[in-house]
Amino acid sequence: MTVSLYVNRKTWVHQLDGRTKLLMVLGIFVLAMCFSHPGYLLGVLAVVIAGLAVAQAGANVKKIGILAALLVCYSIVLWPFFVNGKTPVLGLQLLGVTWEGCVFGLGMGMRLLIMVWGGVWLLSTTTIEELAQASQRLGLASRVGFVFSLAFRWVGVLLGAGIGVIQAQRARGLDLSSGNILERISRYVPLIVPLIGHTLRQTNLVAMALECKGFHPIASRSFYHREKLKRRDYAVLCFLGIALGMGAWLKWQGIGTLNIRF
Repeated sequence: MTVSLYVNRKTWVHQLDGRTKLLMVLGIFVLAMCFSHPGYLLGVLAVVIAGLAVAQAGANVKKIGILAALLVCYSIVLWPFFVNGKTPVLGLQLLGVTWEGCVFGLGMGMRLLIMVWGGVWLLSTTTIEELAQASQRLGLASRVGFVFSLAFRWVGVLLGAGIGVIQAQRARGLDLSSGNILERISRYVPLIVPLIGHTLRQTNLVAMALECKGFHPIASRSFYHREKLKRRDYAVLCFLGIALGMGAWLKWQGIGTLNIRF
């Protein structure tokens, strides 16, 4: 079983060139790094959410909903203990927690959420083959594109293997839903052994397949189908360039960043 995040739809986002989508996600990551204030990061997050809605990728957002929520919660809880501020939080002043630290933690949580959902948006609208071709046509070496595509493909294989192992153990009577949170986590530990064994076998099979096909890391690659940039791609890239220029100017002016001390 292989789990893939790609959603086969006929939206205009899916029809964009792979290079456009890859550059767009990288640009969103850069914009997220330009700001630390939650108000400005909310604007970037709104763009990502709109992209997910247009791409009809809500199912993939639900798949990693718990992970995304945990990342945001951990950031909000942990960052205030490492950030110095002037306004203490009532009841937590002895621990050194301030409102400035809480705001900064919220901003960092939103930044992580932007990056996670941006990656989900890319994988929901772009096939692995399209990603490999886009990375190579952007100037990356062919071996880098191959490693890039293999890493994303391997994530789906491992997720599918993990689901298969859980289903097999449940069929043998393993109960993963009863008990408190610590007991349920401890029941997942024995599942790691068969997953590691499956991973080692699959790695060996991939290595033998590459050797049989004469794979060479520095050989040039050709593609059966080569997409060309269209008007919508140029429009998206122009919008991205303007957004990055505005983000860089705001960063230079110190707008959208929090003046905090660690």
